[in-house]
Amino acid sequence: MKSHLPALLVGLCVSALAATAQTSFKRTDTPARTGVPARPQPQPAANPFLPAPAAPSLPPQSIRVQPRSFNLDTALARLLADLKAVTAAGEFELSVTNGSKVEVTRLPLMFHMMEGRVRTELDLGSVPVSIESNGPFTALRAAGINRVVTLTMSAVNFRLTHQLFPDAKAFITQQLPDEDIPALIRLEKVSLGKDPATGMEKFLGTLTYINGEKRQARLWQTAAATPQLAQVQFDVGDTLITVRFRSLQSLADARTPAALAGAAALFQIPTNYIKHSDVGQMLQIFSASQTRVRR
Repeated sequence: MKSHLPALLVGLCVSALAATAQTSFKRTDTPARTGVPARPQPQPAANPFLPAPAAPSLPPQSIRVQPRSFNLDTALARLLADLKAVTAAGEFELSVTNGSKVEVTRLPLMFHMMEGRVRTELDLGSVPVSIESNGPFTALRAAGINRVVTLTMSAVNFRLTHQLFPDAKAFITQQLPDEDIPALIRLEKVSLGKDPATGMEKFLGTLTYINGEKRQARLWQTAAATPQLAQVQFDVGDTLITVRFRSLQSLADARTPAALAGAAALFQIPTNYIKHSDVGQMLQIFSASQTRVRR
């Protein structure tokens, strides 16, 4: 499978798609832009008494621009922004089209959001480990990593994303781009009526980022007295990302000291975790340590 997404994304999709690119434990650099003309060489002065030579015909030049990575965590945070503070349990589904074959992976998902902070937890334990497999979670599962936790800190003056790998007691930190601050993303929704298959209200949502980029999402809401988001779908290249919420609870009233302390702990990195530069380095070091233990 060839993905147009970079090897290390920010947010939830990072964990899913980056591992494939890192299976060989080599860092993947952004491809250089191609089609840039060579630097012109000095030319002799033109003779004013001779006709000017015809301008050479050059083939059209093109520049390949690397698409900006999609951050699912901050997109979900913007869709749920009205709830201020929320915890949710559900399912993350990744459908990748590879030629005529569609590979579907479903994983349990936990989602927490509070005061500009987002935490997502993926349980990879249900993904089978196969030598022949080259799915998005193969490298992590083969190394014995069964959980991926992503912490997104999206306050205006503190913008970071941490990926935590509890089995390896390791984490990776990246800067969060301004475009992925949920408070700066504009959301517009258009009703598509009731979905006859589910009985839920369906909407077409458009997320507009501060750089002008737009991304569409299909949204399903429950028909309860207070509608709640039940399902979201995004198309990312040849990948369909679906998030289904089984339970979604607002934490706006949970202001007791114990509740606040527990919520704050969710967004902290354990002190015994080791920081790595990227997924490839983390996998290489963790796999080597596991090999030494087995010996």
